[in-house]
Amino acid sequence: MFYRKNLMCLIIHKPKDAKIDLDLLHSACLYNPHGYGLMAFTGHQKISVVRDQHTDFDALRRAYRHFARHECVIHLRLRTRGHVNTINTHPFRVTDSIYMAHNGTLDINCRIPGRSDSWHMAHDILSPLLQRNPKLIHNRDFQNYVAGKIGTHNRLVFMDADQQKAIIINKSLGVDYQDVWLSNTRWFDAARFGLPAPVACCHPNHSAACAKLNLLGERFARKLGCGVAH
Repeated sequence: MFYRKNLMCLIIHKPKDAKIDLDLLHSACLYNPHGYGLMAFTGHQKISVVRDQHTDFDALRRAYRHFARHECVIHLRLRTRGHVNTINTHPFRVTDSIYMAHNGTLDINCRIPGRSDSWHMAHDILSPLLQRNPKLIHNRDFQNYVAGKIGTHNRLVFMDADQQKAIIINKSLGVDYQDVWLSNTRWFDAARFGLPAPVACCHPNHSAACAKLNLLGERFARKLGCGVAH
């Protein structure tokens, strides 16, 4: 097993004919300040990717509107491991045709200082497997194997340009909202959109997730509602 119980960041999967609520996207930007990425199927065997190491709602809104008629995946990052930079900004290229976004924290060896657990998952674990056999990502047994390894506190979303298909690992653990899939309801103001409130964080002294948030400042932690569960 290589997982931790820290469900950071947010992934949004938008099917081709769906629309993302821009108010929800704005809320997610406020909660996840450490970069955004968007990948979309934009042609035969083609994926277009836009990313920035700093989350800026206006820039992301422009990018989304440009690709709104396509199936796309948006990742918004709240840093847990690795520097805030373009290298650690999702999505990651796993093969020439497959890209990956990750939500959560993986307890894996990070051999390169400053690179995130997500970066190492993409480059050190998944890329060697899928470079040899890219069709493996569509195999249900392989998907179940990966799900078991990453645990219930992680989500992975892949887009395969060759097959023009998105694959979501642990999809049932996310939520559907207006025909759009969300990887969790913690890292945006879920109550504002009528979605169930996430389980409260435990006390900061006992929670690695809350300890990370403390580094961002008490004010930011309070805004996210991360406190003692009563």
